[in-house]
Amino acid sequence: MNTPSLSRTLSRRFHLIGAAALLVTAAPLLLSKTSTAAPLVPPAASNAGENPVGVGWLNQMRQAGMRGDRSQIRRMVEIFQNPPAAEALDVAYQTRSSLLRPLAQLGATEALPTLDDFIQGDSAKPLPGEDYITFSQRKENIALSKAVRARILAQSGAQGVADDKARASAEVKRFFQELGQTPESLNAAVAAYQLKNQQHYEAGGRNPDYRHDAVPVEVFAVRELADMAYRDRYRGFVSLPDVARVDFGQDAGAALKARLAPLSSAQRVAMLVSEISQKKITDNDDLRRAQLLADEGLSALPMVVAQQQDFRSHREQYRQKLDGHFGGFSVLDRAQENLAAIADAAAKPQASGATTEADVVRSRWPRQIAPGY
Repeated sequence: MNTPSLSRTLSRRFHLIGAAALLVTAAPLLLSKTSTAAPLVPPAASNAGENPVGVGWLNQMRQAGMRGDRSQIRRMVEIFQNPPAAEALDVAYQTRSSLLRPLAQLGATEALPTLDDFIQGDSAKPLPGEDYITFSQRKENIALSKAVRARILAQSGAQGVADDKARASAEVKRFFQELGQTPESLNAAVAAYQLKNQQHYEAGGRNPDYRHDAVPVEVFAVRELADMAYRDRYRGFVSLPDVARVDFGQDAGAALKARLAPLSSAQRVAMLVSEISQKKITDNDDLRRAQLLADEGLSALPMVVAQQQDFRSHREQYRQKLDGHFGGFSVLDRAQENLAAIADAAAKPQASGATTEADVVRSRWPRQIAPGY
């Protein structure tokens, strides 16, 4: 499933960048106020026709997964079962995709019955109201759910193992068993999928059946393994024998996480900001980098803001260095906007029934979350 282009995404919410920019001067205050766990609640909707799940709340859930905060599992499962669909089916499907990441990271066994029911759903043909895009998204939701289910079972089965390396090894072994896969079979399936993509583009995009091909479970399995390495406290995860045999380089999102996995949070933020700021023309890989910055939470904000300020102060030097292209700084704007949404959601009073225009715009576009990564 292709992520919507950066230009379209930013144009829809360009007026929100100003709100994000206000965080420049407020960063120290925000960081001090959010150093302890803030209530993780979805923005309240003023009527039933509005999506109660916004970008800020979804990003908070992703951070909950990174922190190991299980307090919101029940709410995430409820939203997964009944995602807001008032706006469009693709919003509902991408909301599900976004929630699967923290549910996987938390090893949420509470979600297994829901995932089992969803996986059993009919993916052979479109449902009423689905077009080829939303049909593909639902099939990808099912494929991702299979990989997440295998990960949850793997993590729950290894909880009693005290040694980190032994625990991680047990998780990987169970993960492959649940999927009925080996590292080599995953590599072959991902290679076949990527080859089909390449042939499609080399043919000028004229394959009429291509657009119905959803991302297969094997690709999501490789991404789950990369995220397990990214999330795990055992920094040698990618060097485990079975993991080392997986070719993460075949999938850009998985490769990025596998490369960042051994680093600390501060090192990840520094590397992501540096790589983004040097880009002339952006692509989907940069959208993933922006999402990973948001996943690191408000601690990433000072470095993002500092890089943006350096760009504005030395615009001519950057113009010459980047041949007049500033794509990377648009990506930093996106990351900053996501961080602003996180701060907004954390600061919103739990009992408030008020919904601002920004809430409505953000809640209509959970596509801003990079799903499945």
